[in-house]
Amino acid sequence: MMALIDQPKTAYSDSTPQARAISDVISMIDPRDTPLLARLGLDSAREKFKLSLNGTKIELLEDELDPLEDAVNDGSGWDNSTTTSLAVDDASKFQDGHIILVENEKLVVKDVDLANDTIDVYGRGFGGTNPSTHADDTVIYIVGMARLEGDDADYGPITDITAPYNYTSIFQKAIKVSGTMQAITQYGVEDEFMYQANKAVPHLLRLVERMAFYGERVEGSATGPRSAGGLDTFIADNIVNAGGAIAKADVDSLMEEIVMDGGYPDLLVMNPRVANDLRGLLDTSSFIRVGQNENKLGLDAIERVVTQYGELELVMDRWCPTSTAYVLQSDKVGFFALRPMTAYELAKIGDSLRGEVVGEFSLLVANEKAHGKITGITT
Repeated sequence: MMALIDQPKTAYSDSTPQARAISDVISMIDPRDTPLLARLGLDSAREKFKLSLNGTKIELLEDELDPLEDAVNDGSGWDNSTTTSLAVDDASKFQDGHIILVENEKLVVKDVDLANDTIDVYGRGFGGTNPSTHADDTVIYIVGMARLEGDDADYGPITDITAPYNYTSIFQKAIKVSGTMQAITQYGVEDEFMYQANKAVPHLLRLVERMAFYGERVEGSATGPRSAGGLDTFIADNIVNAGGAIAKADVDSLMEEIVMDGGYPDLLVMNPRVANDLRGLLDTSSFIRVGQNENKLGLDAIERVVTQYGELELVMDRWCPTSTAYVLQSDKVGFFALRPMTAYELAKIGDSLRGEVVGEFSLLVANEKAHGKITGITT
């Protein structure tokens, strides 16, 4: 017998099964941003460093001008007497005619003994300066040149070209979907295989980003994988140890070291937790300020930090370790894509679709003294 219901008919009184109201869009909240990749580009190293050839080992060619500093090696000879044979750390940095400054005393190099790392000078207290006592490790500055008229050529120091390098890492994620799963109708998914392939790309890009902070440079072999090194593989000279919470003095000290080495850094990369601590210091600082009119949203730098040594874009990167912050010169660092992320279908085996997403990437850093890092940060 047909059931009778009182009017009005409502969703509660109607016993007919209702169609499910399901969104046709699938939402994910997983963090997928890659700020450093967004700022530098996924294959920016190719153009920056004019890389026209492809390989699993990428080398950069670097050179530098002759050094202008050394140090006293044995303070016992550097007294205020007339001693003219003086021990230095590296005699190959000097040539006849170099005017050197040691604290307030100037001297002129007469001869260089490479075998014993000593220099002979024309006399103590050149140009009216006073002979003085200088302790071991006192810095020696090469400040000019004074040559004898008609003197023979002297062959001073020369620097050699170096080739810093990195290897590529292969990033891969396999996909396997049954024929039935591929055939059925789903909400939010028109093609299950392509959906999984597309989802694999941001996952792998996160690993490329993390490689920049955690990568280890390993050559690899037939039995062991090849691996790209990260920023720490290259940055070894300009390092400031915070030894606690980050302070504006840490940024200032690191910037000073880099600028004095000839760098022009423009990026400050750090974890958002560290950035929040730094921002709290900068807001009330008259020495370093945050340019509020430069705020941005999204994947780009959201703030600019201005120091007496230049302006830094603040790149907040959740994948950056909280213990380290990096100061980089953006035109001397970049990612290299040997093989961009590509989805491939594999040979069909059984009742399933098979494929993989594969890419091969590396990170290249030129002139490591143009960069630096702050370590030992606690939050």
